[in-house]
Amino acid sequence: MSGRPEATPGRVSVPVPPAKPSSMKRLAEMQARIPEAADLILLGDSLAAAWPDALLPAAFPNRRVWNFGLPGDRIQNTLWRLNTGATAHLRPREVVLLLGTNNLGDGDPPGAIAAGVLAVMRRARDLWGMQHGILVTIPRRGELPGFREADRLAVNMDLARQLATSRDMACLDADRALAFARGDLPSLDPDLLHISRAGYDRLSRAVRTALDIKPASACFPRTAP
Repeated sequence: MSGRPEATPGRVSVPVPPAKPSSMKRLAEMQARIPEAADLILLGDSLAAAWPDALLPAAFPNRRVWNFGLPGDRIQNTLWRLNTGATAHLRPREVVLLLGTNNLGDGDPPGAIAAGVLAVMRRARDLWGMQHGILVTIPRRGELPGFREADRLAVNMDLARQLATSRDMACLDADRALAFARGDLPSLDPDLLHISRAGYDRLSRAVRTALDIKPASACFPRTAP
């Protein structure tokens, strides 16, 4: 944890730019290619950024998709990126958010992570006027039973509870979407953090279903221990 900001509840909701020069460089390159319009924006950290381009039509059919994911993003970084105004002209109908695993890795409290993720969704709605948002819950990471597994499940259950009555936002349970049967390819890369190609294929099918239902009826979180 050396070199990381102290994990306190308040810092998650305070917008700050990405800390790494490489992230700022990649962000500058991304902002130089901001489209004039988008039907759907994929927002978040490396789990969003790494979504294979070849699978985007399957996940988000008949939509102009712009991937605004940035590797290394924390919740507070994504909030900062939305506050810069560089994308204010975009008016997507839909936003899909995949965010929060890096805050889990930083040791931030579950309540702060859930509140921060919801703050990003609300900011995206206020900025872009989106009609529908899908929040993908934080996938499991690390060796079984999982890194900070009880806290991760608590975050996901909190998100599901708070979105249960929302008319314009829904959550998609990453655990169910990424589940695989015996003999299937794993949904995570060997680093047990990033999603594999097979995982993205499963996630693409789940997101497409959630978009078709609009809004999704439930998140179906697992029970925290």
